[in-house]
Amino acid sequence: MSAFWNFRVIKCEGTGTEETLYQIHEVEYNIKGKAVNWSETSVAPYGRSLDELREDTERQRSAFEKPILHLVRKPRGYELVEVETGADAFAEPPAGLTE
Repeated sequence: MSAFWNFRVIKCEGTGTEETLYQIHEVEYNIKGKAVNWSETSVAPYGRSLDELREDTERQRSAFEKPILHLVRKPRGYELVEVETGADAFAEPPAGLTE
């Protein structure tokens, strides 16, 4: 079970003739801040009004303030790692979130 989530940019590497794409996804983290799940498809902003659409767009823009991630095949499935460092994807848990 995830403890919190945020928006992140994920680099989706193309295969064969497909181009590499950068997309915004929802990423879920455990209580310690390790990425444990992510949306299969990218997200798109929405709202019931222009103001709500603008607010949702601003929340998604926060993804650009964090390191870019990509999927890496591991012995037991896939994990998200930072493109630049290869380190596992982490995020600082929100203030007040405890085990």
